[in-house]
Amino acid sequence: MKTSTLFSIFAAVALSKFSVVVAQEESNITATILSNAAADDIDLSVLEILPEAFAEIEEVYVNGTLEESTASKRSLGRFARRATPNNIVDSHAHVSPAWYKALYPEIGGAEVPDWTMQDQLAFMEGQGIQRAIFSFSTPGPLVWPSSKVLTVALARLLNEQAAAYCRAYPGRFSFYAQVPLPYTTETIHEAKYAIEKLGAVGIWVQSNIDGKYLGDASFKPFFQTVNSWAGRQIIYIHPAVPVLKIRNQVYDANPTPYIAGKIEFYFETARTLMDLTLTETIHNFTNIHYVIPHLGGAFPSTVDRILKSYPTIYNSSFEIFSTRFWWDSAGPTFFHQVSGLLGIGVPSSQILYGTDFPYALSRPKRDPWPP
Repeated sequence: MKTSTLFSIFAAVALSKFSVVVAQEESNITATILSNAAADDIDLSVLEILPEAFAEIEEVYVNGTLEESTASKRSLGRFARRATPNNIVDSHAHVSPAWYKALYPEIGGAEVPDWTMQDQLAFMEGQGIQRAIFSFSTPGPLVWPSSKVLTVALARLLNEQAAAYCRAYPGRFSFYAQVPLPYTTETIHEAKYAIEKLGAVGIWVQSNIDGKYLGDASFKPFFQTVNSWAGRQIIYIHPAVPVLKIRNQVYDANPTPYIAGKIEFYFETARTLMDLTLTETIHNFTNIHYVIPHLGGAFPSTVDRILKSYPTIYNSSFEIFSTRFWWDSAGPTFFHQVSGLLGIGVPSSQILYGTDFPYALSRPKRDPWPP
């Protein structure tokens, strides 16, 4: 399968939901959000930052350019073609409006960078990026460990914020749905709402949930349900800070004095991918494709040795890594790391371009083309 196939899927999903998102009147958007949440027994009023978030959502519509469905369809058609310097798809970008940064100002030991939509668009213009697929970064909705009410409410608000960006700039953005794992029932409901009502193109999860990696048996109903949905489903796995949960308290479990975002994130990716593999989650639910950031972190360097101890799934695992896994280059990616993926049999067609903006350092202007 060619890399462009995955982006064709993203485009098809976005277009199929476009009529839903443009149907909502901008003047009533906050009332609509509150009404939809209440219908799903979600109380957004528990979030103290709700006024700030609604102000950002409303501002998006003032500054955005809501175009006709037909115009969006024409622009999205280009994404099925191979990327050129003026037609690049960024598969790994993040949004971080000021109200969310106020909730979680530090990630992995580093300050969350300032971000605005104007900065995002300027960066895309400078790099020749036509379209970006974005998410909120770690920890997503898991700002308050062990608080189900707050986590469920924040997941819905994050999705509504993300959808607003996509509505205001059709054809420029798609987003991954945030879900309130470890609450499986609510997670399934929120994922379905975000995909079917808001137009999300996939589901964002982080490498561990309160210290449990994604192959944990408690998450099986989530994977099983997503796998049962019609059409190919996409799960995007982002690394998180390692933690331990002891007596309902969550503790930082970074085993080194170094910033987790610079080192431990890559091992977090390796841990959760090995967990998904050894529990055969990726083998049992074949309708799910996975997008893995940072070219798999430490995973390519360890997987061959570990799977030699599990010969019954050795060959089938590598087949999955090279067909249903997509590996993005977000952030600083170096030649040896790319060689590691190619060395375990991953074809270059499964490697995606990603910037990790605004978290990764970037140049303001694109390099001359051709190089």
